[in-house]
Amino acid sequence: MRAPEPTDGTGTQAPGPAVLRAFSVAEADVRPLPGGQGVAWTDGRLVLKPVSYAPEHVWVCDVYSAWPDHDLIRVPQPVQSAEGGWTADGWGAHIFVAGRDAVLLEEVALVKRASDAFHLVTSTLTPPSFVDHRADPWAFGDRVAWEGVLPQGDRRALSLIGRLRDAEEPVLATSQVIHGDILPNVLVETGLPLAVIDWPPYVRPAGTANAIAATDAVTFRGAPLTLFDDWQDSDDWNQLLVRALLYRLGTTGWFAARDQLTGSLRTHVERAEPVVDAVLDRLS
Repeated sequence: MRAPEPTDGTGTQAPGPAVLRAFSVAEADVRPLPGGQGVAWTDGRLVLKPVSYAPEHVWVCDVYSAWPDHDLIRVPQPVQSAEGGWTADGWGAHIFVAGRDAVLLEEVALVKRASDAFHLVTSTLTPPSFVDHRADPWAFGDRVAWEGVLPQGDRRALSLIGRLRDAEEPVLATSQVIHGDILPNVLVETGLPLAVIDWPPYVRPAGTANAIAATDAVTFRGAPLTLFDDWQDSDDWNQLLVRALLYRLGTTGWFAARDQLTGSLRTHVERAEPVVDAVLDRLS
């Protein structure tokens, strides 16, 4: 989601005194937490993050607090504020999750292992209604991929989207709650199960999460195209790759239409073109 405007010179907005009191965090102990979108802070015990969309945050906290199987896959444990809710002054908190980021690409297989375990647990969840009402760029990209929403972007991006849409066929797998950005959000800790963090929920076929991770790994991380073969585990796989590429290109198009491209998004379309070619070749 969107990051808040920086106010303290570190590139992130620090939690204010009311937030620190609500979660019993000492101001002297809190420091920026590297990684992610650069908006998280920690005192070594808790992680504090601004809440971008309250209905999503509350739902995720409710799911995490009732998580049934930490022996299969670990997730963050949310912490209630002093007043008993999941937020305080626009911030949320969870217990620091032990682990390091999975090394990409050497440990990319661990991402799939974590994803499969995570989605086994989430397969029993009732889909949340808020996913139909989100209005962020990623929700827009998701609707471009799955609901036929008119895409945005420059001519080159729209051309790729058009080619992918021409190759679309029905996906037969049923939908469930999934993690929409699992590739960079797997933690590894010796002696503990893998962990999954920073969960943006979507309601799509479970294989969509792996398809997004695989296409992201090839597009942005330099993974070989053989990853698509290595991760194929259903008859819908190639169509899920199509949807994954549409999702990312649809999101980038949203930013491009508003002249807000930053970081790797500036070269996304150029990077995506050979990946689109490869996925379409799989369908021919």
